[in-house]
Amino acid sequence: MSRKTYYQYYTNVAYLTCKECLSWHGKISTDPESFPKRQDGCERKILAFSHKELNYHREKQRQMRALAKAELRRRELVTKAKEALGVDNERAVDLLAQAAQIDLYIPEMERLAKEKEALFKEDAALRERLRKLFARAYSDKFGWPRYERLPELMRIAREQAGIKRINKLFA
Repeated sequence: MSRKTYYQYYTNVAYLTCKECLSWHGKISTDPESFPKRQDGCERKILAFSHKELNYHREKQRQMRALAKAELRRRELVTKAKEALGVDNERAVDLLAQAAQIDLYIPEMERLAKEKEALFKEDAALRERLRKLFARAYSDKFGWPRYERLPELMRIAREQAGIKRINKLFA
């Protein structure tokens, strides 16, 4: 009696992962060749599992798809916020706050600080609001379940280093 093998597509859900790889994140197939053979630098894995694990992996698929969709939404919010900065700063701060609730990446904040450097130099109040928003959101993210797996001292060191960088970028 033949048992079917299933395959699930995994990618790293982060700010550098391309939209196409995110669109495949969590998908299940009986044919590993049905997944794209990407050469874009995105980290990906195809995990094989048995038919006995199918229900578990379907539930995991729902979670993975939700995570990928949230990342795409976060990117959309950041893009809209960048467009609004200097035009409607209240809206921009609100959009950035929504994005930060999903996730926050230091390299993106570095880009934002560089792209909007002139605006931030002339608007100290806006710069300070963003500094506080990003520092609080960055600290909060280290309380999320995925960071609980890190050794406590490592987690604290990463959190503190990130907050220090944010404070420097938006000083």
